[in-house]
Amino acid sequence: MKKIAYLFLFGSVFLAGCPKHEIIPAPTPEADLQAHFEGMINGTDVELTQNVEGYFLLTDKTKFIAPSPTPSTAIYHAEFKTEQTLVSMKISLGNIVWDGSLSDDPTLTLFNNFFTSTLTPSYSIGGANGFEVVYRDGLGNVWTSDPASAAPQNVVFSNVIQESDIAGDYSKFRCTFDCTVYRTVGPDTFSLLIEDAVFDGWFQR
Repeated sequence: MKKIAYLFLFGSVFLAGCPKHEIIPAPTPEADLQAHFEGMINGTDVELTQNVEGYFLLTDKTKFIAPSPTPSTAIYHAEFKTEQTLVSMKISLGNIVWDGSLSDDPTLTLFNNFFTSTLTPSYSIGGANGFEVVYRDGLGNVWTSDPASAAPQNVVFSNVIQESDIAGDYSKFRCTFDCTVYRTVGPDTFSLLIEDAVFDGWFQR
């Protein structure tokens, strides 16, 4: 009887000493999204870096949903800005085409194909059929690229990579461009030259 009691006590102590295995949930995938801009604007080197002086990349899109069979379109925007200063740089690229009667947004395949095939777009007002640059200076003046500009202008997208996480789908890119941006005050038009610009960022589906 003592032997049985001893075995019972030993078993209880052994079981009490066994560690409980904690179930750790799998990590939630998170896209690696890094933004940076550098270039020469009006002869001055300008550099904007994510999380420095509060800079962050704001992405959004302008959609035009049309009844079928008219195709719907969207223009994607990426604006590097901060609440601490007025200086910002925004680029836009459009337009992607899809059947808006089937979904509010283009499929991931259409989204990817659009950005991987639109590497050297033409300049366009509002990015409606191509590329647009909008620069805001330290005084809050807004300067915009013009497809009719007689000055040389170019743009190339490279390193286009698609990533997704729980928050959405992204097309990461490096955009290099040179252009002249303009603003009109009364009867006068002023211009600034942007040279050797490199914009690393992303668009979101």
